[in-house]
Amino acid sequence: MKKVMFLVTVGLITAVLVSSFAVAGQEKTAGEKAKEHGQPSPEEMAAWQKAATPGPHHKLYKDMVGMWNAECTYWMQPGAEPQVAPLKAEFKMLFGDRYLVQTIEGEMMGMPFKGMGISGYDNLKGVHTMVWIDNMSTATMYSEGECAENCTVETHHSVHKDAMTGMDQKVKTVSRIIDKDKHVFEYYMVDPSGGEFKSMEITYTRM
Repeated sequence: MKKVMFLVTVGLITAVLVSSFAVAGQEKTAGEKAKEHGQPSPEEMAAWQKAATPGPHHKLYKDMVGMWNAECTYWMQPGAEPQVAPLKAEFKMLFGDRYLVQTIEGEMMGMPFKGMGISGYDNLKGVHTMVWIDNMSTATMYSEGECAENCTVETHHSVHKDAMTGMDQKVKTVSRIIDKDKHVFEYYMVDPSGGEFKSMEITYTRM
């Protein structure tokens, strides 16, 4: 009889342990359950939301929204007499204050000029970005850069194809926020030795 009771007791203990291990095996994290259903985990969702949320860099772009008079001074080559072109520009935010879109138009070199730029800040890469297109080219220009002096100065570096020589041309641009009603854009061509030639400067004054 004692032997039978012992076997029954062992059997019950074994059943409880097996049941406990089975339940423990079924306990999964929220992330594991999400992946089973082809969904991102809570941690992945939090990372995505952080990357997608506008921050202080985007706020600075938002402060530039409005209509602007833009005086463009440009030099065709080093030492040449400067030429001046009056332009008008509009700045507005796009996609929930994530990007600053600039449209500018007027006349340059005796021809109608229209251009569009999209500026942003990539939270993942930690860099400012800029895309530019205009009616005097078929190229889409892209650059990346960083800001300094409380982000009132933004410097970009890029490489473009020179239309007249067909060679790669290093370019540096500098955007300076003077105050809420004035900012300046400078465009430099960089030679192989690192020397710079400022070929364009645009001064924006709020209307």
